[in-house]
Amino acid sequence: MRKRIRPLIPITQPFTLLCFILLLFHSCDQSTQRPIAEINNEVITLNSYINKYKDFLQQTSLQDNLANRYTLLHSLIDEVLIIDYMYRTHSEHNSIYNRQKQRIYDQLLLNEYYDFTIEPQMEASNQELRTFFVWSKTTLHVRHLFAKDFSGIRHIQDNLENGKTWEDCAAMSFKDSLLKSNGGDLGWIRMGDMDPAFESAAFQLEDMQISSPIKTQYGYSIIQVLEKVKDGFLTEQEFQLEKDWLQLMAAQYKKMPAIRDFTDMMVQEMEIDFNENDLNEFFSAIIANKESKNIYSNRPLLSFKNGHYWTAKQTYEKLDNLSSRQFKRIQDIDNLTNILKGLAVREKMLLQAEELRLSTSTSFTESLERQYHNYLVHQCLENLFDHNTQTYHDPDLKQSIYKTFRDGLAEHASISIDSSVVKNFILPLGEGS
Repeated sequence: MRKRIRPLIPITQPFTLLCFILLLFHSCDQSTQRPIAEINNEVITLNSYINKYKDFLQQTSLQDNLANRYTLLHSLIDEVLIIDYMYRTHSEHNSIYNRQKQRIYDQLLLNEYYDFTIEPQMEASNQELRTFFVWSKTTLHVRHLFAKDFSGIRHIQDNLENGKTWEDCAAMSFKDSLLKSNGGDLGWIRMGDMDPAFESAAFQLEDMQISSPIKTQYGYSIIQVLEKVKDGFLTEQEFQLEKDWLQLMAAQYKKMPAIRDFTDMMVQEMEIDFNENDLNEFFSAIIANKESKNIYSNRPLLSFKNGHYWTAKQTYEKLDNLSSRQFKRIQDIDNLTNILKGLAVREKMLLQAEELRLSTSTSFTESLERQYHNYLVHQCLENLFDHNTQTYHDPDLKQSIYKTFRDGLAEHASISIDSSVVKNFILPLGEGS
């Protein structure tokens, strides 16, 4: 039996639905398979629903029952309504949303490019897997010194080499009071606890040995292993049983160094040259956050081996596309030049990815749509609740505001649910039980 509803069927736990919308931003597949629900011209097929329902049960640790089936279904219907609302009222006319969609597109394309160019390097040899196996059975007591940039860590390294104690260097390295006072002691770590680049360096050190500066996703560290404890009883059977997991860990360990080496190679090939005087003036202007001819100048600010160049104006436009978090990293000339090199490499990678037609696959299009829809739903809910700061302290008010908004969307929509499909579909054995 198919029943039409306007507005939606009442939910027994309405606030739970809102939470699930926040957690489960999945776009609805279009398919010729039997629909479980239709919202205007959008169809939620049984196949796509079941896949999301299995994920839903796994994430929430709930059991399969009719109430939970309807809870997820209504959250997916609400999502379709919200996305349709955002397309009608915001996204096509809002440059911020369009810019975010371009960022999502570029990041997905870069991921495809990395997979195409670097993924083949991720396969580990048998000997490498055996090394990772030993590491996985080893525990390290480590401490480190930290700086956000290379010039900072080189200064710390110079202090160490010139006789400053590790404890004194740590006191200057950290803002965290504990690390500042305990010499940067991280305690005992195992494989998977820290950044892969950090661990890869640490596991190769002997007791009391100190590393050279190591670049991680957070900055730069100098590492010292205070003590190393190994499991002395390792068997071939155990190695074979853990081989798949070891391959995944090896890929994580190898990925960032491979990306970094590939990026450094591209920077060298591009031969980027900076106009130092104009760059200093440009840096001063953007740090002071003031309008300046040094920002909008059409003089070349950096040039490339192939004869192309970026003017100050072009450079400022490229920096303007950075997130606020990325822009805040520009604290000195070194930061600025590294970020500009990164933007130049990124631009070249995107161009090569387009030439390779890496954005033409169905999976790429679906990922772009799904992530952009996630963003639209998130923005809609943020806008809805930001008008009333009390909602962050009053769940009932939050639910009331959301319900009013949702019912208003449903009132003007054509919504139907095939209740017989909801009640009668069968999950594969072992799932949702």
